[in-house]
Amino acid sequence: MSGVRFAIWLVALLPLALAADPACATAQQVSARAYLSSNQVGVGQQFVLNVEVAGTQGVDQDPELPDLSSFSVYLGSGSSSSIQMSGGRTSITLTIQYRFQATSAGTFTIDPFEVRAGGGAFTTEPLTLTVADAPVPQGPSAGPGAADRGVAPEDLFVEAVPSRRQVYENQPVVVDYRIFTRVNVSSYSITQLPPATGFWVEEYPPAGNPVIGQTVRDGMQYTTATIRKVAFFPTGSGTRTLEPLGIEAQVRVRRRSAFDPFEDFFGRGSLLNSSISTAAASRPVEIEVLPLPGGRPDDFTGFVGDLDVTATLDRDSVQVSDAVTLTVEVAGSGNLRMLAEPRVEVPPGFEAFPPEVTERVDRTDAGVSGTRTYEYVLVPRAPGVGAIPPVELAYFDPGSGTYEVAASGALAVEVTGVAADGPLGTGRMRAGVEELRTDIRFIQLGSPALVLANRTLFAHPLFWITLLVPLAAVGGAAGLRRHRDRLLGDVAYARSRRAAKVARKRLAEARKLADGEDVRAFYAEAGHALEGFLADKLNIAAAGMIRNEVRDRLAALGVDTEAADPYLECLEECDRQRFAPPTAAAAERARFLGRVESAMAAMAEHLAR
Repeated sequence: MSGVRFAIWLVALLPLALAADPACATAQQVSARAYLSSNQVGVGQQFVLNVEVAGTQGVDQDPELPDLSSFSVYLGSGSSSSIQMSGGRTSITLTIQYRFQATSAGTFTIDPFEVRAGGGAFTTEPLTLTVADAPVPQGPSAGPGAADRGVAPEDLFVEAVPSRRQVYENQPVVVDYRIFTRVNVSSYSITQLPPATGFWVEEYPPAGNPVIGQTVRDGMQYTTATIRKVAFFPTGSGTRTLEPLGIEAQVRVRRRSAFDPFEDFFGRGSLLNSSISTAAASRPVEIEVLPLPGGRPDDFTGFVGDLDVTATLDRDSVQVSDAVTLTVEVAGSGNLRMLAEPRVEVPPGFEAFPPEVTERVDRTDAGVSGTRTYEYVLVPRAPGVGAIPPVELAYFDPGSGTYEVAASGALAVEVTGVAADGPLGTGRMRAGVEELRTDIRFIQLGSPALVLANRTLFAHPLFWITLLVPLAAVGGAAGLRRHRDRLLGDVAYARSRRAAKVARKRLAEARKLADGEDVRAFYAEAGHALEGFLADKLNIAAAGMIRNEVRDRLAALGVDTEAADPYLECLEECDRQRFAPPTAAAAERARFLGRVESAMAAMAEHLAR
């Protein structure tokens, strides 16, 4: 850059430098207002509630937004600030953006709320939002400058694809959560899992890197991949709603270089790759759950699917009091984890012990299937032939809409030898270890303690204690002095040593707030504990902590993702709850506090290695 251009650049930047000095800036009156990014959206599309504060660079406390959960879900928040000069007057504006996704059609009013900034309190005007059933165009998403406006909803969205929308109780619905994108997604994370109210959930294990495909939707080509797969088993009849799943994605865009202010002016601006964060969420999905029909068998326990039962013995001839193993294997498709234990009729003269249960669950595109195996140990007490009737299990077949009974074949075992002493009785299932006789108990016998005579002084423990305690005290004092000197001279060491103590105090304060009514104060205190502990351990400033930089620094220190991810997820949960409507119950807050303590303990353990 030539000397003339450098001088012109300095002259152009001089007003900005003067604006940073409060003494040189003209006083600006503080004000606040709220507005929507768009007053009309479609169901499933995003909208942004902006809180704009002029005249100051911060707010006195986080605004308490009205409850928008009846027609939207909260996705996340962010903030930006700007400084402008006009006519020798400097203006400062802070904008806080709250991202939501519309979930219900209709016209809704966002009630006024209070914003505290600059020592004053400001009340916003009511806002009106219209949510249509069909998507509403939000403006062009391509062309020059599109990257500066962000990612349009039609460029990246998430869709929940159920395998069926009408099922019986306990019949699985396999849901694929797929991401559709027309932009370059470098990474993503799931920020909101749908609650499983009214469902038993069978999570499909992640398949590593998702399988990428191409599809055409509404005349536009998308790259698509499955990011989560879940089997939902409804536990009751009626209409059930699968709530949205939310993600936050890092999108690579091309922006103009802002290094030289004269590049754009002379038309020589260069394009640079940069990354921006955007949120998306799936639309709610309604599932119609039909009740099971009448005419249920007496031994029906609620299993829906199909079953096949087999029973085998490890041998068909044993001696009295020798054990024989009865194996009952139940195979089929459905919610095998909730399958009731089959009823086994023990032959007369046999004792049976509780079974050892093993299971194998397979998750495929067709649904959930597998096997469940019960191994019973049978002990005969008398000779003869022990007949084991068929093992039966009743179930409901949703394909045919009828109740069926799966049964094994009958079995028999020949017992030889002499009958055991005592009454034989009938066959019975033992409940485990039993205490049969308690009338006689043995007396505890033991040798008296003996003491050696004529022991020397050196053989007495008190001698060595008296000798070594002063030496240990001197060594401890020297170590304490060295520790204190290091605390005074090494800031990083001092912060690392006090991190746990400060974090415990903050968690104790958060525990006091867990049962209170101020939900945001609880999550704010928990967030301060998490941020402060990590900042002290890494010797960085807690204010302005950037998650990606923290993740990279932890990876450089050898902290694996098993410890880093739960810790950062707790931080993100604190950020969401501080700005989302206060809906977390006291029990949920207590469970979250347990997650925080576990994540903090795991992080401390990894950093100490």
